[in-house]
Amino acid sequence: MDYEKQAIDILQMLAGNSPFTIADSGGKDSSVLTHIALKSGCKFKVQHCHTTVDAPETVYFIRRKFEKMRSMGIECEIRYPKETMWQLIVRNGTPPTRKMRYCCSELKENHGIGEKLVTGVRKAESANRRKNQGVATFPKPKKNIKDLVDDENFHLTDRGGW
Repeated sequence: MDYEKQAIDILQMLAGNSPFTIADSGGKDSSVLTHIALKSGCKFKVQHCHTTVDAPETVYFIRRKFEKMRSMGIECEIRYPKETMWQLIVRNGTPPTRKMRYCCSELKENHGIGEKLVTGVRKAESANRRKNQGVATFPKPKKNIKDLVDDENFHLTDRGGW
């Protein structure tokens, strides 16, 4: 199976006639996704949500990568949070945990609302992702989205994977 071609086809289908936004964490999944998007010929922009606790190497990598992409005419944005991770820890009274994921919801997941936001997530990372993620995920899918998507061609998982 040609995974690269399949990924390009998926991006072209998702793009349609309008650009999408890639959420780039600076990690390997995001880097592969950006590389595939460049090869796809689709119009897209890239955003990075600075968490205030990223490794310095990640911060420098994103800056260099975005500088290079901007020189290619691709819109890139680094979004800074209203509160740092340290302020969130004080406000919540505890560091984030696997069950208390306020860091992700506050620092990463509240961006891109109303946009076609594409993320690089490997199903192989966990059984939960393998079971609940699909080609596309509709976070907190509303009933009308479920009605539109769940038919003979698409299946929506319990958590919004398509």
